[in-house]
This record gives sequence, C-alpha cells and structure tokens, in this order.
Amino acid sequence: MITRKEKRELEKDKNYFLEFIKIKNHFFKELDDRLKKVKDHRHQSYIRYETDILLLMVLLKNICSLKSMNKMTNGFNKDECIENIKTVLEVDDLEEIPHYDTINDFLSELETEELESIRTYMIKELLKKRSFDDYRLEKKYWCIIFDGTGLFKFNERHCEHCLKRVYNKGTEKERTVYMHHVLEAKLLIGGMVLSIGSEFIENESEDVEKQDCEMRAFHRLAEKIKNTYKRLPICILGDSLYACEPVFERCDKYGWAYLLSFKEGSIKSVALEFEKIKGIEKTEHLPVDKTDPDGDKICWVNDISYNNRTVNMLEFNTEVEVKKDGKKELEKRTYLYITNIRITKRKAMELLDFGRRRWKIENEGFNNQKNIRYDIEHANSHNYNAIKNHYLLTQLADIMMQLYENGSKIFKVLKKAAHAISKDLLEALRREIITDDMLRNVKPMQVRFCFE
Repeated sequence: MITRKEKRELEKDKNYFLEFIKIKNHFFKELDDRLKKVKDHRHQSYIRYETDILLLMVLLKNICSLKSMNKMTNGFNKDECIENIKTVLEVDDLEEIPHYDTINDFLSELETEELESIRTYMIKELLKKRSFDDYRLEKKYWCIIFDGTGLFKFNERHCEHCLKRVYNKGTEKERTVYMHHVLEAKLLIGGMVLSIGSEFIENESEDVEKQDCEMRAFHRLAEKIKNTYKRLPICILGDSLYACEPVFERCDKYGWAYLLSFKEGSIKSVALEFEKIKGIEKTEHLPVDKTDPDGDKICWVNDISYNNRTVNMLEFNTEVEVKKDGKKELEKRTYLYITNIRITKRKAMELLDFGRRRWKIENEGFNNQKNIRYDIEHANSHNYNAIKNHYLLTQLADIMMQLYENGSKIFKVLKKAAHAISKDLLEALRREIITDDMLRNVKPMQVRFCFE
C-alpha cells in the first residue's frame, strides 16, 4: 500500500498533459497531420482557424471531461492553454481559442467519413503493435463486441432521422418519444474496449414505413468493418440478439468466428438438442477452479446441427450474490454461449473468459462514456450532423485516454479514478506550459500494458 507522502513524491513536478502528449505521439505519430488535412466545407471567407485546432479543441474537451461546449470555451480561456495548443500543433499565430459556435459550424458541415478514416488509422496503428497480439482469442482472433445504446431523447421530433416510440397508444396518456441510437463495435484488447466502428441507427426520412433497428445497423457496420479490415481474423461478441441465422450467415460469408450469449428462446431447436445431447452423453460439468470442485462449473457440446451448419454450445453454472427482502443470498445462474469455434477442454476456459467480457462494452464502454467522463447523452449541438461528429470525436478521445490510463506507469501505482485523471489533465493544460524543447527532448519510450 502506497502512503500519501509517497503519492506526493510520485506526482511532484509531474506534468500530466505532457505525459498524455507523449502517449499520443508514441502511438499516433501522424495524428496531428491527419487532423490538419481534414476538409473544411465552410465558406473560405469565414475560415479563421485550421481544422487541426478545431478538432483538437473537442478532443481536449473530452479528455478533460468538460461536459458541454460552453464549459470548454470557458475552461480553456487561459493564456497557458493557448500556448500549449500552439506548441502541440506547432502553430505561431493563435491568439484566441475558437468559440464553440465556430467549432459547431465546422462540425455541422464536416463529413463523418473524415473522422471515421482517422479512427481507422488509429486502430490500424495499434494492430501493428506486436505487444497486443497476446490479447487475441486463441492467439488468432481479434474480438469485436457489438452492442447498441441510446444517445438522446426528445419530446418533439428533433430531425427527420429520429426514431420514435409511442407509449400508452390509444389512451389518454399516449405520448411519443423521439430518439437517436447508435450501434457501436468495440475492439477488445485486454482490459480496454476501443471503438473500431460506429453505425447510427436512424430513419432515412420522417415517413418511413419501417424504422431502422439494431440488426439492420449491424449488417451495415459489419460490411464496413470487413471492407476496412479485409484480412483481419475477427471473432464477434454480442448478446443473445445476435444469436440468429442472419448473423451466422454473414460470419460464414466473411470467415469470421462468433461467440455469442444464448437464451433458450433464441433458437429453440438448438437449445433442445443441447439439452438432449447432454442427457444422452451425460456430459461432464468440469469445475472452473480445480481447487474448488463444488464451485462454478462448465460443460459443452459440439456439432449441433442447425440450418446446413453445425454450432457449438458452452454452458457456465455459477452462483451470484443477490438481495432479497433486504438480505444477501446466493442464487444459481446458468449462462449459455453459442459459437462456431470447436470447444475442447483446453479451449473451454478461454472461450468462457472472452464470452463473459461482452459486458465490458456496457460497463467500461457505454457507462464510462455516459456517466463518468464524456456525458455522450448531452447533445453538444442542435445540428444532427454535428451531433454525430461530436460522438465520433468522443470515440477518438476515448481511444487515447484508455491508452494513457493503461499505459502510464504512474496510474498503475496511484490507481486514480477516471474523473481524477481528467481533472489532472485539465489543471496541467491550464497552468503548466509545455515548451518546444520539452517535446523535442522526449526520449524513445516503451509502453507496457498489464491487465488484471
């Protein structure tokens, strides 16, 4: 256990913003140049700031956990901030930071493909790092978690792309809620979940007969990922919504593996066959922990026929602590997974481990982005295109922040919470000036990741 005095010594003379820039430059050497090359579709006579400055402002807003554009403008209104941005981007003529209205005008006309291409560059740079190879499933598959989430709700139609849901239809209490949702694909690397693709679930117009949905968005997003990462060996992770024939077909077509949560109602014939084979063959339930034969157990069945293919099932039996009538007690739970990866005694535990990590996109992905650091449910603009670009910039910032948090040695010792790390970054950006010499004299660094 580290003492408070030792913590003070560790943080003495530590410039957290400089440490962040070191991590950013270590992994993404071309990022600043790519931000500068983004096309600006505004009228040329209105342009005062280059695109790299406008985009960096929003990235910094996110990493410093400033929850609104107004807070960004006020929070960065310091001479030290201006000097640091000038140094990082190597510009000489920045006298004031851009106002949030200027940034939103720019994002309103920015094509989302521009930011998606920057994210692709970032992910491909990480995939090149051999240090991440050990976090693949079976030392082969890169696991991608698919899951959808809601972003915004309105009592009135926000735009023609809104989804809508009617409550208490046909009654006096009938009301319509308008929404924007997104399907996210997260690359699972150890304890990190990094955005590799986003697909907005949106209607083409107000008068569509059938609304867009998560499954339609999945097929669009899967096609994008396949076209972008043609040879990448992928295993998709998802909840029971994805345990269906259309997803299996697409995975077969692309040569992808899948490891999906399964409920009996998902595919009844497979569930019945699984139970039947278990009974006939008296499939053994193996203990997860060899030292605790009465604890959690797993079993599996391979080669269950389904629609001209075979699938494999993995079962995990455990006990979880629940509260009933104010008292804690243990409750038995069974979790099922369906996969096209053949299960063996050697592979079973690894598959179970990756299958259970699907919740990371909810706990460490959406929960962190909604409630802890970025507040992605706050609309930073009224313009729908700007809203989407704000969301994509949050994903870029989150990639860098996860690398910063998990790759910096000091955080492994201090174990700071996410909001404290962002607060330290903001304070450093506002109070401590980075010089050109500091950046030039940065020594080559090794970043080691160790996830529990």
